[in-house]
Amino acid sequence: MSKNPENIELLVFKFNNGLISPEELETLTEWYNSHDDQNVIIATSRPESGEQVKLRMLEGLLTKVSGLPQKGIRLQPFLKWISAAAAILVLGLLIWKNQAEKQLPQNVLQHKSSIEPGGYKATLTLADGKTVPLSSLQTGIVAGEKITYADGAPVSNVNINQEGLAEGNMLALQTPRGGTYKITLPDGTEVWLNAASTIKYPSQFSPAERTVEIIGEAYFHVKTIYGENGKKVPFRVLAGQQEIEVLGTHFNVNSYPEQNNVKTTLEEGRVAIGDKKHRIALLPGQQAVTADGKTIVKKVNVTNYTAWRDGKFSFDDKTFEETMDEIARWYDLRIVYEKGIPDEEIVGDAFRNQNIHLVLRLLDAAEISYQLDVPNRKLTITSKK
Repeated sequence: MSKNPENIELLVFKFNNGLISPEELETLTEWYNSHDDQNVIIATSRPESGEQVKLRMLEGLLTKVSGLPQKGIRLQPFLKWISAAAAILVLGLLIWKNQAEKQLPQNVLQHKSSIEPGGYKATLTLADGKTVPLSSLQTGIVAGEKITYADGAPVSNVNINQEGLAEGNMLALQTPRGGTYKITLPDGTEVWLNAASTIKYPSQFSPAERTVEIIGEAYFHVKTIYGENGKKVPFRVLAGQQEIEVLGTHFNVNSYPEQNNVKTTLEEGRVAIGDKKHRIALLPGQQAVTADGKTIVKKVNVTNYTAWRDGKFSFDDKTFEETMDEIARWYDLRIVYEKGIPDEEIVGDAFRNQNIHLVLRLLDAAEISYQLDVPNRKLTITSKK
C-alpha cells in the first residue's frame, strides 16, 4: 500500500478500530519508524497493559499524521532500539488480533474470511471479436496504432494491422463487477471505467467527429481537437437515453442498464445533453438526469458522483438502493431485500480499498439489520433495528 498521508490516515483508522491486517500493520510500522528526524515514542521500562501500549502507539501515529503532538503524549529522542521496536510490533499484533475478534459484528462473525474490494480488472475486445484479458498489475491502456499499457509495456496477444486500424472498426474495453480500468483513446481523451462498465470506441476517429458508447459508469477528460477548418472536432458520448456532446471538458456518466435513468454530472467545461425531445446545455456543478425520455437538470455536489475515480465511495445525496448497488458492483455482491428496500439514507464516505466489513459499518450506524454470506457473496438486508 502507498504511504501517502491519505493511506496512512486509513491505516491509523483501521488500527484504532481493530481492523488492520498484519500486512497493513507492517506498512504502518515501517512508515512510523522511517522518520529519523522526528521525535517518536519508544518502549519504557514501566509496566503497561496491552491497551496502554496500543493507546501509546496510536497517539504516536496520530502525532505524525496530524503533525501536532496529542495531549498527554510524552516525547523522547528517537533511538534505534531494535528490541523495543520488535516488542511493540509483536504486542501490537496480539492486540490487533484480540480487538479484531471482539469488534467484528455478530452478523459476520460466522465467517473468518471476508470479501475483499475490487481492483484493476478488464478485458479488451478487438475488431475481429477476439477478447484479451488485461493485466491486473496495470492501471490502464493507451489506444492508437499500437495498444500498450499506461507504462508503455505491450499488451500481450494484441496484433493490430492496418486493416484493424481502418476507420469504423470498433473495439471495446470492459470491466467486470469488482473491476476498474482506464483507457487513453486514440485522440488523447482519458476515460476511467467504474465496475461492470463498457466503453465501445473506434480504432481510429474520423476527422469530422469523435463518438464513443458507454454502458455503466465512466469519467471523461476529453481532449480538445481542432479540424482543418480551425473549428473544434465534437466529441459525443452515447449513453442509453442520453446523447452527450462535448467541447473539451471533465464529466461523469452513469448509465447502468438496470437503472431507469441516466445521469451526466459536469465538473468542468461545457456539454450539451440530448434526449428524445430536447437539447440542454449543462454548467459546471450541474447534473442532467434522463428518465422515460425526459431530462431534468439540478445542481449537485460533483464530488459525490466522481469520488469513485479517486478510490472512494461517497453516499451523500443518493438513495439507499443506489448506495447498495454501488457497493454491490464493487465487491461483486448480490443484494437481497427481505422486507423491501429500507426508507433510509446513508451519508458519509469510505475508502474503496478496504474489505467489506468496514464499509458495512455504515449499515450498523444507520441501524439496518443485515446478514453477510461470504461464500455465496450475498448480502441480505433484513429490517430496521
